[in-house]
Amino acid sequence: MIHAVDCISRFITYGDAKETHIVYDLPEAWWSRHYEYVWAGRFATSSDVVLDVACGVCHPFKFYLGTIAKEVYACDSDPRIVSKNEIIQDIKDSIGEKVYSEFDDSLFDNVQLALCDMTQMPYADNRFDKVYCISVLEHVDELVQLKALLEFSRVLKDDGLIVLTVDYPNVHMDSLMELMKKANLKFYGDYDFSVPDNAISTTMWGPELKCIRLLLCKMV
Repeated sequence: MIHAVDCISRFITYGDAKETHIVYDLPEAWWSRHYEYVWAGRFATSSDVVLDVACGVCHPFKFYLGTIAKEVYACDSDPRIVSKNEIIQDIKDSIGEKVYSEFDDSLFDNVQLALCDMTQMPYADNRFDKVYCISVLEHVDELVQLKALLEFSRVLKDDGLIVLTVDYPNVHMDSLMELMKKANLKFYGDYDFSVPDNAISTTMWGPELKCIRLLLCKMV
């Protein structure tokens, strides 16, 4: 069941639910994933057909969705995404041999993997109940963001949801909201982008970053 408080698009805070184990133990360097995955996962149901866009190679969210949703698709532009052996190797290299020793290989059976760019995906129109894109859009320019949002909208069912997270200030919300309009998207539920004192943050990668969660739907 989706609660109204989960539907508010806003900064993620230290008061939000956090898990350090999602399929496997998450590295501390993945400072926001401990919160993002918990929140995003709440929108998946057992009847859903879902897509994890730019899912990453070693990242576990696609496998986590596979334990919940009816059908799970995941795509990335990294060629390793279509090789089970290379995904396993990346988990071992990036997260550790011990973590992989606790990984259930049967999780691969529940996820259909594809190699593609998020601006041109091989999926039919109106295919998915939920489209996920976790901490990706901050890594591309606004033109690519727009093309991605248009593609997310295309593959999303009319009553579906787009579940996003982005790093701030790498993504400016005024600009992103303009792109949303061009992609015929709007917020699902309320939104508030004032910066709370307890917003999660890191300086691990340079200037301070905070994390924003976004829940979108089509303008229909």
